[in-house]
Amino acid sequence: MTIARGIRSLSTGYQRDFADAPDTEENLSTYIMLESGDDECPAMIANAWPDFIMLNASIVPVAISSGATVERIENSRLLSRMNLYGSPQIDQQSHVHNPKFCCSKIMVNFENTGRYLLENDLNTFMSSNFGNYQINMMGSGCIFEKEFLISSDSISEITDQKGILVHENTFAKCKIYPYGGLCEYGMHPRLMESCIFRTTYDGKLLQLRISPLSALRSLGIDPTKDQPLESGYQFVGVKNFSSSQKTNLYDELKSGFCSIEIVNRSNNEKSIYKSNAVLHIPKTNLITINFVKEET
Repeated sequence: MTIARGIRSLSTGYQRDFADAPDTEENLSTYIMLESGDDECPAMIANAWPDFIMLNASIVPVAISSGATVERIENSRLLSRMNLYGSPQIDQQSHVHNPKFCCSKIMVNFENTGRYLLENDLNTFMSSNFGNYQINMMGSGCIFEKEFLISSDSISEITDQKGILVHENTFAKCKIYPYGGLCEYGMHPRLMESCIFRTTYDGKLLQLRISPLSALRSLGIDPTKDQPLESGYQFVGVKNFSSSQKTNLYDELKSGFCSIEIVNRSNNEKSIYKSNAVLHIPKTNLITINFVKEET
């Protein structure tokens, strides 16, 4: 697996003064401030569960590894061909101008620091073991993965004056394909979402026009569905996006898609905590995720 960009470790703790965990980034940012130092955790009440747990994490994109190409053929003649990923030609109307910011997966990695509230005491921890508790997580400290659809197979578009052939004797003005997900260093997690592309051809150059899903939705276009015309299609969409792939990273984390298992080491009981708020630290790949105990 190839990691697209190196990520530094977070060496600072987070402190906040409050009674109730917030459920929005705005409220979360009101209470959090950076501080240095390693606070010692006080003795814990044996069978109690934290009111909430805040984990500091980093966002790590995984680079797309695909040798797929795209080509356009007209009247049995190859007009143009190029690689889909790497350094393709990009259309001027593309929302994404640097395809290197598109990835196959986002990993959210625990940075071994956090806070938890127990019996009205806010405590700092510096590992996956804290107080009477232990965080069970995936290997290498990953607490959440968001996967994106990519175009792993080469694409051959057969065209004539009617458009792109999509079925026998059926044409579309354009066809839409998946292009991974957008993840740039310093970008807010609400902008980290699936991307699609279509090809354009100006008579000389074959180019890609890459767009995040939200950019097209803001124009009233749903790229996950076909848009039929009286004869053929305006466009043929990508219909195999999962519900997760239609959602940005921020909304997933805020809506409880990320969960961690907490073990109370005093009695070996386990509880699930789900994410309900996210704070992004501007101009970094760092976030703080708030977790609350799942109701049983």
